[in-house]
Order: sequence, then C-alpha cells, then structure tokens
Amino acid sequence: MRRSTRFVWCFLAAALVSSCSEEPARNVAVGGEKQVADEVFTDFVTQESDSGFAQWKLTAPKASRFKEQKTVFLDNPRIDFFDKMGNLRTTLISDAGEYSEESKDMLAIGNVVVKTVDGDVLETDSLVWMYKRDLIVTEAFVTLTRGRDVVTGYGLECDPKLDIVDIKRDVKALIIDDESNLEE
Repeated sequence: MRRSTRFVWCFLAAALVSSCSEEPARNVAVGGEKQVADEVFTDFVTQESDSGFAQWKLTAPKASRFKEQKTVFLDNPRIDFFDKMGNLRTTLISDAGEYSEESKDMLAIGNVVVKTVDGDVLETDSLVWMYKRDLIVTEAFVTLTRGRDVVTGYGLECDPKLDIVDIKRDVKALIIDDESNLEE
C-alpha cells in the first residue's frame, strides 16, 4: 500500500493544529545570510504512516519555516521511529535540527543521542537521517554503547534501529565478556 500521508498534508495539518507563536519571528542564518522565518510554530509535529501504522514522528517545541528554502529549523527535535506494526523502536534527540520539506531528510546538530528500546545508545555531535534510504549517516566522532560494550570511531552509516552499524575509521572497541574480562 502507498504511503498514506505526504509531508504537505502533514505540514498543513500541523499548521492548523499547532499554535503559531506569539513571539516575533526569529532570525536564522540561511545560506550564509540572516533571514526572518516565514512562519514560527510551537509544538511542531509531523509524521508518516503506512497502512495505518506510524513509521516515524518528528516533534519539536519550536520550529521556524523558511518557504523559499523549503527548510524547517527545529529547536530540540525528537524523531520516534516505529516498526511495521507501529511499535516504538528508536528515538533520536538533539539540540537543533534542519528538516527539508523536499527530501524529508533531517540534519540533527548538537548532543545527538539515538536510543533503541533495547538500550543501545549512539552518541555524536551531528548526523543526517536520510528519509528515502532510511539511513543515518555522519562523518563525526561516534560512540555506540550496547550493554557494557562500547565502540567508538569516525564516520558512520546505520539504520535507525541500530541493527546494522558501520563505523568507518579509527574504530576502537571496549568489550566486556560474561566473566567481566576486559578486551580491547
């Protein structure tokens, strides 16, 4: 079945449901120059579902939309990723973000944490969630913690559920076996 929601409809619904901020529009540097947002939202929400089940849901306490750039700048964004049955699998949070209305990709910036319901945690300073490929990528330093094991390195490609993770370079691992023996 085709995706049941499109961003345009979600954004229009969010515009109707969200309360527009009473605060003045803020200036944001877009393409190297400061611009005033066309719209500023509080309690921003957009999501995508398939066959009646949520696939992902993006929320932010504040969002600034720039129509010409087709970009939404987000304060403290959070993306919840769901499995095919609509069960929460992973949550991504960061200090700030940029959401593309065209591609639906999101750049997460500052104190980025991706956490699965199984307890796996990915930490970095920035990453991009690529919507069409359903892939998380970064060139930054990353730390992946699974149980007591910790893997670090630079550059990463992984799925949002952190099932398949490829750390690109300078990989170091701290593995603790069942008898609490340390291996590097």
